Amino acid sequence: MALRSLLYVSDARVKVPDEEWRVTEIVDVSRVRNMKLDVTGALMFAYSHFAQVLEGEPGALDELMESISRDPRHTNVRVLEVEQISMRRFANWTMAYAGPATLVESRLGPLVRSPSASPNPFAAHDLIELLRSMAALER
Repeated sequence: MALRSLLYVSDARVKVPDEEWRVTEIVDVSRVRNMKLDVTGALMFAYSHFAQVLEGEPGALDELMESISRDPRHTNVRVLEVEQISMRRFANWTMAYAGPATLVESRLGPLVRSPSASPNPFAAHDLIELLRSMAALER
């Protein structure tokens, strides 16, 4: 079984605090859907942006990205990295979640504001490691 990891960022259309419940809805639906597709990962929401790492078989990731790209709760979905992985980094999480925080925004901001289609690869890996750290805190 070939495993892939995919990292994307997007611009949120969720108005905080009035619509913050919509992010909870995303997490709840994602956990159920990801379990059915054998996908693991983590979602980060930083007021005006989302970042998500998804791990699974290529077909499952393609199916999720089609749905994600049509979701009206965000726009400007940009895949920053797709890579083959030998083991999951979020094996225990159908969807770990990290919400708005100053630390999160400082790490996510440079990636979403980059005019380049290929941002600094170290910034993408840094974001993945931050998501892993936050997933460990949620245990």
